Amino acid sequence: MAPATTPIQRRPLLVPHPLSPGDTVGIVAPASPVDPGFLQIGTARIQSNGFRTLTGRHVEQRLAYLAGTDRQRCEDLNSMLNNPAVRAVLFARGGYGVMRLLDEVDRGAVESDPKILLGMSDITALQLSLFKHCGLTTFAGPMVAGQLGEGLDSLSEEWLLRALTEPVAGRNLIPIEDCGIRVIRHGRASGIFLGGCLSLVTSLLGSSHCPDFNDAVLLLEDVHEPPYRIDRMLTQLRLAGVLNKAAAIVLGHFVGPDGTDPSEETERIVTELTEYRPVPVISRYPHGHKVPNLTLPIGVPVELNTEPLSMRVAIG
Repeated sequence: MAPATTPIQRRPLLVPHPLSPGDTVGIVAPASPVDPGFLQIGTARIQSNGFRTLTGRHVEQRLAYLAGTDRQRCEDLNSMLNNPAVRAVLFARGGYGVMRLLDEVDRGAVESDPKILLGMSDITALQLSLFKHCGLTTFAGPMVAGQLGEGLDSLSEEWLLRALTEPVAGRNLIPIEDCGIRVIRHGRASGIFLGGCLSLVTSLLGSSHCPDFNDAVLLLEDVHEPPYRIDRMLTQLRLAGVLNKAAAIVLGHFVGPDGTDPSEETERIVTELTEYRPVPVISRYPHGHKVPNLTLPIGVPVELNTEPLSMRVAIG
């Protein structure tokens, strides 16, 4: 008799090679319009670290709340994915618009030549889609015309540069600096590190681009969301079975619509929604829509231990 359930078969991981001095970094804007001044500053910061830059043709386009038409934005992204000289793609900013492109992203180019993709916020949708369809490891971190253009703290800059230039294997994702991380529920867990911006994770539910969260170490952060909306989205994750499957939860920055900090409420909600399955939970990890914003690999296996606190990438 066949077993009632069978393990989910994930694609083999595609882990891009780190950058070398002089490599070319592509910059694209697949979501909302970009501030040209911040784009210029952020681009100069990348160049100051020894990299060449190639900016997409349509990066400064504007169409209402989008950085150009869907065709223009997707053309820029696919152009970078297909350019063998481009070894990393950094995103100008988030906002909204990436979900409109997911069906047209050139996954064949990703699989034949995996490169570093680094962004966050609305880029979460692309990161989870490419993990689902290609097994690609991406990086969640500051964006060119966002925090990089506005000015990063030294710790965030250090982690951004490490993500671009050092192998991810074996790295401990808990900073040695005291960044105020809290253990909400102790324990040990291992699984694929998945997630990002909470509103984008929930928006992908039910689509062909949503990855399997079975035994995932789930990263969540968000901005401009009051506690009741955070509760609604987390409850949606529970009702969709995501919180039932996760091996652990890592909460990053949560920033309210008026700049307040809803972290305490978020911790309470997560504790309530997982009390029937008491997985490890850590909170106030320095990642998200305020600084420090530490760049993290998405789609790699990690081992989380709260005593002592560590979260190590489990590939050798």
